[in-house]
Parts: sequence; structure tokens; C-alpha cells
Amino acid sequence: MIAYTSARYRLLRESRGMSSSSERPSKPNAKLKPNRKPALKRLDLGITLEAAPSETPSWFEEARHFLVTGGPGLLLSLALHGLILVSLAYVVIRVQEKNADPLALSWDPPGSPTEKPGRKRKPVVLPLDTQLPDDGQPPINRTVIKTTPAETSSTNAVAVQVGVKPVNVSGALGGRGTGGRGRGGGAGDDGGGGGTKDSDGERAITSGLMWLKRQQKSDGHWELHQGYPDVGFSYRKTDTGATALALLAFLGHGDTHQAGEHKDVAAKGLKWLRSIQDPASGDLHDMRQEEGRPSAMYAHILGTIVLCEALALTGDNELRQPAERAIKYILMAQHPTDGGWKYRPLLPEGRGDLSVTGWALMALHTARMAGIEIPQEEFERASRFLDLVQAKGTARYKYEPTTPDNKATAALTAEALLCRQWLGWPKNFPQMTAGVKYVLAEEEPLSWSGGRRNVYGWYYTAQMLHNLGGDDWIRWNTAAREAIIKNQAGGTTTAGKDTRGSWNPNSPPGDPNEHTGEGGRLYVTALCILILETPYRHQPLYEP
Repeated sequence: MIAYTSARYRLLRESRGMSSSSERPSKPNAKLKPNRKPALKRLDLGITLEAAPSETPSWFEEARHFLVTGGPGLLLSLALHGLILVSLAYVVIRVQEKNADPLALSWDPPGSPTEKPGRKRKPVVLPLDTQLPDDGQPPINRTVIKTTPAETSSTNAVAVQVGVKPVNVSGALGGRGTGGRGRGGGAGDDGGGGGTKDSDGERAITSGLMWLKRQQKSDGHWELHQGYPDVGFSYRKTDTGATALALLAFLGHGDTHQAGEHKDVAAKGLKWLRSIQDPASGDLHDMRQEEGRPSAMYAHILGTIVLCEALALTGDNELRQPAERAIKYILMAQHPTDGGWKYRPLLPEGRGDLSVTGWALMALHTARMAGIEIPQEEFERASRFLDLVQAKGTARYKYEPTTPDNKATAALTAEALLCRQWLGWPKNFPQMTAGVKYVLAEEEPLSWSGGRRNVYGWYYTAQMLHNLGGDDWIRWNTAAREAIIKNQAGGTTTAGKDTRGSWNPNSPPGDPNEHTGEGGRLYVTALCILILETPYRHQPLYEP
């Protein structure tokens, strides 16, 4: 193109009587100094340039000549470069879509920059009216995502084919109270023989409940961070969480606000819990200015389980609306695609973790025990999350979808298997059997020793094995009860502080994932009582 233009310029100059650039005309008699360039100034050559009309090409002729001689090459070049640019743009867009942050895409509300135009959202119809807390958060428009086997790993394809069919929980709380404990379902050997006597286990529970009773404040609440030896860390402060843990222990024993040895304790605790609930959102967390911390969602979920259990045990309709509002908050907080729960709704890292998700699913099933309807879509999404945290090629489970597979733990696996049981996995399902073997192998020998004790994991292992029954349950339960009962405090500290009936979270320090140092003495005491109550707290899921 450049060569062509230069040639035409040269021809045009010659047609007008001018020399080429290498033969410039000079002024007559001009004196030039050697080796010096001529001054750059306007020169009057004294020449009149008058080209004939036929010798001067018109713009039309020039254009026609250009199209005939150089146009095809230029057009071919433009087409080739355009094709290259389009191909590069396609590759860049595909890479960006592949690496897009699924959290940003899934959490953004309608009309956000990440929402694809024209995409229709199918909202899940919830059985209860709800609204978010007035904290500036955008409303959630939830979408049901149907997962096909092709979208899951080949490892979990069999699990997907099982389907999601939540178990019947209508009689789950039938063993609570003195009647249930008197029919061989006590804290001892669960009718299986061996180990500590029923009376020993029941005495440990009674003593633990009495310590909790002595820690209750006058207005009905409990605290994790102050009031007794070996309290929890102050940054874990949550009176809702402490109150809910204590009330779960009393309710597990059969003590409600209407009946039982400790009905006054339960009544005061339930009254306080209802008093701090947000009437609009249903949120039970007592420190809303700190929402987003781990304690927030845990506290709300535990409080929800308390309200639903009390409603299921008593049928008191005054508890129905608070329980429904609390459940609705949990439904709103579920991740709309991955199906897990995290520390609060719309938290950026709120894709979900197995620890919070396990408690949330327990709350949903407890709501079903109280006659509160839960949409099937919620359980299908939760099952999808369990698939995401199942370590590839194994029956083991990890904390989050992004956690490396080699970080799966026995505690999280026990929690996930319990969730699978609630969602309908058969008792003898191969992945259930393989997961149980892994949990038992990792917890062998079960010990209260430093770095080995994990009452958080034992809480889930107890329920999971109790549902299955058999020799594994009897052996594990016997070892767990002996360890727990043996290490219960029997008196006071050297400083005269009352610890009788409680458990020390720091002597020895347990597994790092146990978090008893953070939760403190009340936390570990409540969990130990709940483990001892397992034989009658819930009826086994696989019993006829």
C-alpha cells in the first residue's frame, strides 16, 4: 500500500513538470556552502504549473484506480485481521467465564452487573412470609438449580442416584422424659449390655444439668464468656448460643416449660430466647451488630432447634410463630445454588461449610418434627452441598468445597453421614458403610487424652451410630460414656469456684477442631450431656 502511494505521488509530480524528491529544482545563481543543507524556506521558483485537465486525475479516477489495483488486497487483509480479532475475543470470553467467581454469580440480586440479561429466575415459594433485617442488604431472589449426574463428579454419581427423600420424623422425640429413659433407653448401655450402668450415666446427666441450672441468670439466659472457671473466649460471646446449648440439654432430658423436674429453668430460658428474636426477620442472634462472625449463625440455628423441640414436645401454639419465623430465616440464609450455609446470609464467603450446614439441616428436620413444612427444594440443595464436600474417590467429607480432599476428618464425616441419613440414604448403602468404617478407625482408641478428645465430633458420631444400631454402636457408646463420666468434675476448684457436674475444656486440651477452648466450660458441658442423652434424645431412624 505504501509503495503504491509513493509511485502515484511520483507520477503525479512528473505529470506536473516537477522532478522527484532526489532531483529538486534549485534557484538560479544560488550560492550554497559546501556540506551544508539548504535553508528550509519558501522558494519562488518562478514557474507556472498548469496541467491540462486531461492530465490531472479526478478524485473519482483515483478512487477507481485504487480499487482496481490495491483494493482487493486491502479488503483481504481487513477480512483476515477481523477474523483473528473475533477468534481472540471468543477465547478471552470463554476463559473469563470459566474462571468466574461462582459466589459473585450466585449471590448477586436481579439486575446486578453479573446477572446475565434475559435469564429468568424461578423463585422458591416458601411456606412462610419473611423479610430481611433492615441492614441495607438487598433482597434475595432464590433460584432452584436442578443438578444432573453429569454435573457431579463420577465419585458421587451413585449418591445422586439415591435421591433425596427426608426420613419420617413423626416419632423422633418419643423417647424423652422419664418414661423413655425407663424403657432401657437410658444413658447407660442402651439395652446392649456392658460398660457403665444406666444409673451412672443418668447421675452424670443430672449432675451436669444442676451445674447448668446454677449458671442461669435471673432473666433466664446463660453466658459463654464469664461467670465460672474456664470460660470461653470473649470474641465468641453469644448469649443466644449459650442459652440454646443449655436449653437443648434440658429438653433432651425431657424438661420443658410445661413439665419435668426443671420446667422453671426451661420456662425462663425460653422466655428470654423469644424476647430477643427480631420480629421482622426471625433472627435470634442477640448481638446483631456483630452478625457475620461465626457465632451469629450457629447461635440462631441452635436457638431455632430449641424453639422447634419445645413446640414438638408440648404442642404449645405460642411457640409456633417464633419457631416458624426462625426457620424462615434459615431458609433465607441457604446458598441458592450450592445449598450450604455459612455465618450469615449474603456473606461474601457464604458458599457454605459442612459444620454450619449440619446444624442447619438438624434445625429443618426438627421443624418437621413440630409440624412445620419445609419445601423439598431445600433438602435437594443441601444434598448438592454434601456432594460438593465429599472427598473425591472416598466416603469421607471435608469442611468446604474448596478444602483439599486430604483434609477430610472423622468428625466432619460423621456429621455428613448423619445428614445423609436424614435425607434418605439406606442403612446399608455402600458409601454409608465405608464412611462409618473410616470414622471408627480414626477415633480408635476413643480417648479423653490431649489432642484426641473431640466432643464436637463425638456428638455427631453418637447420633449417626445410634441410628444404625448394632455392635459398632454398642462398643463406641460404651467407650464414650466411660470417658465422659470419668472426667466429670466432682467438686470445686482450688479457688473455691463451683465446677461440680461440669467438664473442664482445657484439661487436657482436645482436638484443635473441637473448639472447647473457645466455647469454654458451658460449651463442653452441654455437649457431654447431649452425648450421654443420645439413646433417648432421638429415636433411631432405621427402627420400624
